[in-house]
Amino acid sequence: MRNISKSYGEVKALVDADFHADAGEIHALLGENGAGKSTLVKILSRVVAQDRGDITLFGAPLATRSPREAIQAGIGTVYQELSLVPAFTVAENLFFGRAPMGPLGTQPDRKLARSAESLLESYGVSGIDPRAEAGRLSVSEQQVVEIVKVLGRQPRVLVLDEPTSGLSEDRVEWLLALMRRLAGQGKIVVFISHRMNEVKTVADRVTVFRNGSSVGVRAMAETSSDELVSLMLGRDVVDYFPKKESHVGSDVILETLGLSVTNGVSDVNLTLHKGEVLGIGGLVGQGQTPLFLSLFGILSSEGSIRVRGRKRSIRNPRGSIASGIALIPEDKSTQGLVASMAIRENITLPILKTLKSRGLVSRRREREVVLDLMNVLKVKAESMESRVGTLSGGNQQKVVIAKLLSTHPSIFLMYDLTRGVDVGTKTEIFHLVRELAREGNGVLFYSTTTDELVNVCDRVLVMHDGKIAEELEGGRLTKENIVRASLGEAVRA
Repeated sequence: MRNISKSYGEVKALVDADFHADAGEIHALLGENGAGKSTLVKILSRVVAQDRGDITLFGAPLATRSPREAIQAGIGTVYQELSLVPAFTVAENLFFGRAPMGPLGTQPDRKLARSAESLLESYGVSGIDPRAEAGRLSVSEQQVVEIVKVLGRQPRVLVLDEPTSGLSEDRVEWLLALMRRLAGQGKIVVFISHRMNEVKTVADRVTVFRNGSSVGVRAMAETSSDELVSLMLGRDVVDYFPKKESHVGSDVILETLGLSVTNGVSDVNLTLHKGEVLGIGGLVGQGQTPLFLSLFGILSSEGSIRVRGRKRSIRNPRGSIASGIALIPEDKSTQGLVASMAIRENITLPILKTLKSRGLVSRRREREVVLDLMNVLKVKAESMESRVGTLSGGNQQKVVIAKLLSTHPSIFLMYDLTRGVDVGTKTEIFHLVRELAREGNGVLFYSTTTDELVNVCDRVLVMHDGKIAEELEGGRLTKENIVRASLGEAVRA
């Protein structure tokens, strides 16, 4: 891809960008959100057309004009956001648009399921029922199905845009091994990730993007994380994690006693103090999701929930917000934002009643609230009227946070909020979390990354099989102990 440029109005997404990958190579793309990586991928996949620039594939000009033609040319793309049809089965999703045909048309469900099972097995996937509805799978399982769906088309070029952000640790290992296998077969694997350890583990070369242009290509064996991050940001990184000064008070602002959720959480007792960042760790699928959803009133639960010492019956999100609780959900694109609406509309959605004057929303007050939050969180956008769906992943996450801050909560439920977020934005978020604690708020902080739990949290509860397996703080709060407790093993003193 040579001299690729793409603009959206006044916003220049790509400016004379170059990218080159070889057969049999795993080539990583690094850069902050908004650096142009996803735009480059969409141009290669023909979701959008470049304004100028040339593309060749295996030496021949790429003359495709649509995503379907790109697929036919051998380009398979796993996008950052899931595209499965929730009401369809795994098998129906895997063969969507290309179901194997029988003598009387599409194969019966039984045969389709067998074909799906065979496809999953061919890529080393077990534990996913082809007959299950996709919408009932965990995010990690859905991501696996998404990847296998693309691989089923036998692409010569596999593009993976943040594929590991929603995967459990064992599925991440599966994918990294699969990438090596595909490269060994002579395929090109383009890997976009914000997880430096994965890039260092699997990539042969890396191209770094900044402000819409490619600013460096490095052989992975001949570079360092510091050099790559400096290329991404155009400066040296300092204070990636904030200094962890304790502001934990004696007041308990959130407490659960015997909290249980059907098929998810069993007899969980936890206390969150004023000024505390309380981490929730453990392998994916150990009860973290139902715990957060029950505290926000989305799932019904047994046991008791106390907010600032008073027992609360939280039956829905409205009641949770009224109690001063805010949730950053697992999937920002479908659970936290309305992509077709403007930034302004998303941020003020939960507080419209408070902005009314004589029955009408005060546009002046609305603008003041939105501009203030956008400035505080450094949201990068053309204006507050920009559609959220056009923003980078990091800026979308900032809008979710701004929306929650607008309700003035004192208890924050943060569910893997750095998922799919670039290095620079992660640093901003970590500092924000610690600042919220310093101001006397309580933060329940779930992360799939042990580094974040160790460096951001005052205390960590590790979940295993729906229960609290271990409480870690002080000198016991280490990556090794989190991993041990996640596996149900005893931790070191």
